[in-house]
Formats: sequence, C-alpha cells, structure tokens
Amino acid sequence: MKVRQGFSETKNMKVEMRAALLFRLGGLGDLLVALPSLNLLRKSFQGLSLHLVGRAAYGGLLREAGVVDDLFSAAEAKWAPLYDSSNPVPEELDRWLSRYDLIMGWFHSKTGGMLGTHHRVPELREVSPKLFVYDPASRVSVSRYFFDGTAEFIREKGRPVFSFEECCSLPSAVAHSRGKSVVIHPGSGSPRKCWPLDRFFALTRFFQHRGFSGTVVTGEAEERLEEEIRHVSLPPGWHWRRCPPLHELAFLLRSAAFYIGNDSGVTHLAAACGPNVIAIFRKEMETAWKPFGITTVLSADEVEQIAVADVMAVIDQILQPGS
Repeated sequence: MKVRQGFSETKNMKVEMRAALLFRLGGLGDLLVALPSLNLLRKSFQGLSLHLVGRAAYGGLLREAGVVDDLFSAAEAKWAPLYDSSNPVPEELDRWLSRYDLIMGWFHSKTGGMLGTHHRVPELREVSPKLFVYDPASRVSVSRYFFDGTAEFIREKGRPVFSFEECCSLPSAVAHSRGKSVVIHPGSGSPRKCWPLDRFFALTRFFQHRGFSGTVVTGEAEERLEEEIRHVSLPPGWHWRRCPPLHELAFLLRSAAFYIGNDSGVTHLAAACGPNVIAIFRKEMETAWKPFGITTVLSADEVEQIAVADVMAVIDQILQPGS
C-alpha cells in the first residue's frame, strides 16, 4: 500500500483532473461510520477519483477495497495549517488544494483534534468544500447523519442517489461463503465499554454446543486482558488470534455467521463485512454510534447490566428457521 507523505508527488497534477479530497480523521470506528457516505460518492460520481486524508493504518483498508483511490496520512505535518487557525495557509498548499474539484469532510465534533479543519477549509480559494459536523440533537446515528447530508449534496448536483442499505458494505473482490463460524472481540478502547470477559467465554461454550467454531480476536487495546485470556481453556474448534492485520480480520468477518463485540472499531468493521452482529453498548452511546448492517444492539446504562442470557436469547432467535 502506498501512502503519500507529502505534496511533491502531485505538483504536476493537471487542473482538469476530476478528483475529490476527503477528510475523515480518527480511529477505525470513526472512519467506518463514514463508509456509507464514501460508497455513495463512489456510486454516484463514477469516474471521480477519491483521495482520503486519514490514519494510514485504517484508510489502507478502504484503499485496498477500492472505496478510495488514494490515501494521504493525516499525520503529515503539511496538513497542520488546516487544523490550527493561528497559522496561515501556505500559498503552496492553497494552490495544491485548489486543483481538487471537491473538498469534503465529515466531523463528529467541532472540538478536539479536528478543531479548525471545518473553519479553515472554506477559506481556501478556488475550491467548493462541503463539510458535515454531526449534530447530536438530530437523534440519528453519526453514520446516518453523514450519509443523509452527503445524499442531499449529491441530489443537488443532479447525480443519482442510492439507499443507505446499498452503501453499507465494505466491497470485496472475493466471494465469501458463511459457514458455522463466529468471531468474538471482547475489547474496546475504553474499559467502561467492555462487557465482562467471562461472559464472552460463556458464549464460546454456548456456540460450541450448537456446532459453531470460532475465533476470539484481540488487538493492542486489549493487552490488559491478555493475562486472563491465557488462562482460559477455549472449547474445541475455538482459538485466540492476537492482533491480526486488518485485511485478515476482514476476511474472518466476511466468512463468519456471527460476530459479538463491544462498542469498538472492530464492531463497526464487522457491521461492514456482513455477519449477524450483536453489539453490546452503554445506553448513552447507542444513538450516535450504533453500527449499521445486520446488527442487534443490546444496551444498558452500564454494560455489566446486560446478562449472558440476553445475548443467548438473541442468538437463538436468529438461529430459528425463517428468522
């Protein structure tokens, strides 16, 4: 995967080149809530080259899937003037950006690490930026809010608009058959979002008795759980996979019948890959951050209030013939 780290490679870009520069910063989940909007742009503006500014580790997944054509690392220092209103926009950067037909960005807050971007981009000359900042008062999810705004923009341009459901999947060039396998991800970036670990392991035995094998997946954020996981005996047909590359994780999710996880970026990835997703959320986070796709969200004021039996009941309901 090639990630551009500067602007020198594109100095000779033709002005007439039809391209859009797209901003979506943050972690894996932050990026994936914008996936329906990115897919909609791809479908509605065929031939438009999409260039994403984001975290390289996560944006590469969308580049490999063909959702975007090029990727710029958000860590590149030359983007700094867009994030800090105290710095002037250098003439070279201003001129480089003006070669894009469209600059678009999706932001879930006016504060934090993205402060300044949605203020500064409109000041740039010779571009037509379209920027969306999530409004919690909308009472819809971040992904739906971004999508509806993007769809309205596309409609105003006289382009075809596709449904939200048509734009939710992470594209794949390979057909995947779903067997009797499960992926469980027991972690999250915040311990408060994490359902007790022993309840996830109770689900491995529950699935094993119904003929399912599976994988327990952890990443770098779950290092605190590893000592406990090492002392757990998983049922036959189950194994633990630590820190798989994103493309490998996406393959596992596309092949799985079920995914169980907390409020995390991996859960959003699962929703984009198509298994039956059971997501465990704190109530206050559900409206804004619930995943799209074939998803059942179980929520409570604190995740510990969600019983294993509640999750098992959902699984059995899905497994019923005709469900």
